[in-house]
Amino acid sequence: MSVRFAEPDVVLTGTCPGMCPDRERDERQRQKRLHKFEILEGTVRDRLPSADPRRIVKEYSRPAAGKEPAQQCELRPASVLLKTVHYLIDEIVPRHEEPWVEVYDYVFDRLRSVRQDMTIQKVSGPIAVTILEKSLRFFLCASYWLCEEPIQVFDPKMNDIHVQECFSLLLANYSAGIYENEAEFQALAILYNL
Repeated sequence: MSVRFAEPDVVLTGTCPGMCPDRERDERQRQKRLHKFEILEGTVRDRLPSADPRRIVKEYSRPAAGKEPAQQCELRPASVLLKTVHYLIDEIVPRHEEPWVEVYDYVFDRLRSVRQDMTIQKVSGPIAVTILEKSLRFFLCASYWLCEEPIQVFDPKMNDIHVQECFSLLLANYSAGIYENEAEFQALAILYNL
């Protein structure tokens, strides 16, 4: 009788050095699916605008049956995920020349993509905590700033789903260490769920 051991879960670690994998950048550029925040200055009026490699951010992509699993070269490592969140929150969110609903839609999608890469790679610890805290601040502020918008513009239930997911992941990370903002976010979780 032979004994078979279960193979341990293989955790991929991303190798993509940019905020968007090259393959996705090229594909979205070819298909004219670049967001205006991602277009290289001076090419906006071109027949095929170019992506700015310093500003393009990976889109969220739904996992689907039959779809190839993520490749290492398409996953951003934890340090790049953190850089991406800093860029979104510090560079995109403060934009005043664009309608805030458009900023929200863009950042919402890209933060979702960040969490997707985090989940695939099982990112945890200080980097995960920082990403989740910044994401939560964004979602919570958005729920206040956009609360009077019609449902076609802002879906509070969808925003709430992402708030709850971030709280769940953040509280799980807090249980594995001591973090500076833990009391603030524990209180926010309680107040949000009253």
